[in-house]
Amino acid sequence: MLGAGAMSPAGALLALVALAIWILVMVWVAARIQAFVTRRTGWPGLDWRNLGSTFLLLVAAIHLGNFAIDLVDRWSRGGNYPLEPGFPGSFLIGSVALGVGIAAVRARRRK
Repeated sequence: MLGAGAMSPAGALLALVALAIWILVMVWVAARIQAFVTRRTGWPGLDWRNLGSTFLLLVAAIHLGNFAIDLVDRWSRGGNYPLEPGFPGSFLIGSVALGVGIAAVRARRRK
């Protein structure tokens, strides 16, 4: 028997589809950033510096994006509460790591 907080099968399927789409977006963005770093620095796609830069740039983008969403939320509600940028959660950091890793594997296969 399912409890009051349990997710329905349709909700679980929708969550899995959303997660797959999110990972695909992370892979696409990571591949674009890897290509950008390769063009600007000359580091190959599988170089540890390129992968580290890609990871850090994606984490920074998510970090600042979360802060921007919080700012818009504060302005839209007319609030005047203090706001500080918080570090993204483990789900977002994990999805960035997956996206960078999959983009690196795809870059390796293209060679």
